[in-house]
Amino acid sequence: MAETKPDRLTESLQRFTGILSSAEIHQITAIQSAPLPTGIRINPLKAAPLTAIQDLADRYKWQLKPILFCDNAWLIESAEFPPGKTIEHRLGRYYLQDAASMVPVSLFDFSQPDHVILDMAASPGGKTTHLVDRTLDRGFILANDASQGRIPALRSVLATWGAINLAVTNFPGEAYGSWFPETFDRVLLDAPCSMENLRPSPSHPLRETTQSERLRLQERQVQLLISGLQALKIGGQLVYATCSLAPEEDEAVINQVVQAYPNAIRVENVSKNLPFKAPGLTAFETETYDPSLIQTLRLWPHTTGMSGFFCALLSKHNSIPASPEKPPSRKFSRTHLEPLNQAQQDQICDQISGNYHFDLCTLMEDMRVRLFSRHAGVFIIPEVYLENFSNLPFEFIGMSLGQWNGGQLQPSHEFVSRFGSQFNAGFIQIDDDQVSQWIAGRDIRHPDTSLKPSGQYLLVLDGTGRNLGMGKLLPKRLRNMLPRISV
Repeated sequence: MAETKPDRLTESLQRFTGILSSAEIHQITAIQSAPLPTGIRINPLKAAPLTAIQDLADRYKWQLKPILFCDNAWLIESAEFPPGKTIEHRLGRYYLQDAASMVPVSLFDFSQPDHVILDMAASPGGKTTHLVDRTLDRGFILANDASQGRIPALRSVLATWGAINLAVTNFPGEAYGSWFPETFDRVLLDAPCSMENLRPSPSHPLRETTQSERLRLQERQVQLLISGLQALKIGGQLVYATCSLAPEEDEAVINQVVQAYPNAIRVENVSKNLPFKAPGLTAFETETYDPSLIQTLRLWPHTTGMSGFFCALLSKHNSIPASPEKPPSRKFSRTHLEPLNQAQQDQICDQISGNYHFDLCTLMEDMRVRLFSRHAGVFIIPEVYLENFSNLPFEFIGMSLGQWNGGQLQPSHEFVSRFGSQFNAGFIQIDDDQVSQWIAGRDIRHPDTSLKPSGQYLLVLDGTGRNLGMGKLLPKRLRNMLPRISV
């Protein structure tokens, strides 16, 4: 548990003495020593969530409690085996996330799954994976982050999750409203903030903040929010969120935008979807906010049992003025990705069908994706990107399908991890006493199989049918092709 300096917490709490009672302030102080329970979201792209969570609970002796406001999510109240050290976590079968961080994406209406979505400040990617879950990877997500240093972590999380219909970009979020006005059905703005959440954790320790910092952040948050609303289609939804309870970064930001565009923006009431009361503020210190701000969500740690968080769901009903500008441009041909012709595509589909009895071509049609090649690699690229953003430079896009190797396609780890559960052929089962050896990254010597070794790429299963990634069957050994663990 991260150490909390009492003076910092006391200073933060003193700001709320006009809002919280002394008993509530005592409650917040009292829970500081209690660790936050670990939240877990099951990846519905890779397994049926209810079956998957029960298998995990049985295998690793976890005690679970459902998170009522979020589908496919639970709190791990106790665990005999650490949830961050399992092979399932490593292969993206689930994501570990503070329950409060699951609220923002839970607020969206995704009754139509094929939305075009902008995630304005996406790294490290937890909420982006949640967007993928809510749409079952049938929409398209432009996952942007302004920090180049945060892009590798975002790429890694999304590749591990197994998403296809997305692209990662590295631009200032403030520019998207001018570059792509009224383009997106949904916009998520998890805004950069002071992290003044009153419930520290190892990843979000309580830190010293000042009023000048809050106001500097507020200025940028307002600019980002206006940009996101400009980029939003009329009739669309935007969620604004921070992991800060500082009103300057929360209600004050929404208030500025509502006052600036009173006929275009509406704050939606989403409290009915939550199992606790969390009304926003309509006044703080000397400031008074629009009455609709009571419909925002202020997640106090002592009332929710989670870390402090703020969320608001906004809907757009009229245009917001924007000065259109040309976005950065790079001809798609400069990526060296070349579309496969029909004969090449059929060859790949036939090979995957023959080896694994898996219908790749039907999948591509259903998901609206296409196959491209670059050197020996084959990639699955979203059609929405090609149709709407083809010249926008990206850092990462779609999914690697695999590499040509000696006349056959070596499927990528990401492809096998996501779709292996749907394979009806092309797998090999290892003995129970070999599973730990395999998970540790070692080859299996003299595997017990009737298959004739010919360098074929096989899905590796344990005795329960658990997907353990891909191996290459060679004479006298099954070569381990799991990605190496970074140290």
